[in-house]
Amino acid sequence: MAGNQTRISSAADESAENALRRRFAGRLACGVPLAPYTTLKIGGPAQYLLEADACEQIIDARRLALDLEIPFYFLAGCSNVLIADAGLQGLVVINKTRRIEWGEDYAAWAAGGCGLDDFVMEASRRGWGDMTFAAGIPGSLGGALAGGAGAFGHLVCEYLLQADVLRKDGSLAALTTAELGVDYRDSQARRRGDIVLQAKMGPFVPSSPGDLLLETQRIKQERKEKHPGEDLPSAGSFFKNLPPAEPGGRRIPAGKYLDEAGAKQLRVGDAGVFPKHANIIVNHGRATAAQVNELADAMAARVKQRFGVILEKEVQYLC
Repeated sequence: MAGNQTRISSAADESAENALRRRFAGRLACGVPLAPYTTLKIGGPAQYLLEADACEQIIDARRLALDLEIPFYFLAGCSNVLIADAGLQGLVVINKTRRIEWGEDYAAWAAGGCGLDDFVMEASRRGWGDMTFAAGIPGSLGGALAGGAGAFGHLVCEYLLQADVLRKDGSLAALTTAELGVDYRDSQARRRGDIVLQAKMGPFVPSSPGDLLLETQRIKQERKEKHPGEDLPSAGSFFKNLPPAEPGGRRIPAGKYLDEAGAKQLRVGDAGVFPKHANIIVNHGRATAAQVNELADAMAARVKQRFGVILEKEVQYLC
């Protein structure tokens, strides 16, 4: 994801819109609400919106935004973002690329917009193990790599062989895992503003499809018991877990501190804390981004006051 808060004049707006329409013809939309695209169901309109189903469109969009000197935002699964109520000025690109090429060497090239869970499930059906730990995680493969996503002590980047990225300046690069610089819920790529266009994932291990699918079902059921259903939109864990108490240990769940600090009792408007998981904020119907931010600040303040622990937000706020 990339963007800034630069506001552009009406004259520049008209010039930018004309240029964007010439380049993308009927694919460009204006003033489209972003809430339906997000798992939180919150967010104002995009000034310009492009749903891109090919890497070439993403590259063109970023380079044109640079030429026009307008803000640029890149989104895919929208599972880990909170978009401002006022919306986003500039060009917002939604990554709809989905192509996967399964090789004969237990490695696959997958588009960055491919759903992470979709990729895990298809690999499991083929008997390619073992990314079952990522079953049920929402969002895109590219977003998971750049965002340092994972579960059960594993990161998605553990199966990354190469990432083809689009740089902030519009140039292209092929990066190794080390060059992507993935860390827990973060990466150097994200901080640089790199976009993962496609990734070579592997090498996988020949496994029993039945065993892999049983494990994905078990993990998904566990997630279902701990996380909100579709009736309570959320962005998953709102704060990052804390570093291990000792080297090599497991991270300390932020939810533990939040629960003990009484965060589950908090609510601001229609933004509330999920009763089963103190580190998840849910939308009870008409929550606004302002309400979510106010609630998150109150949750973090309780933890700091009681334990002296400073929580870092995992969900990205775009404005």
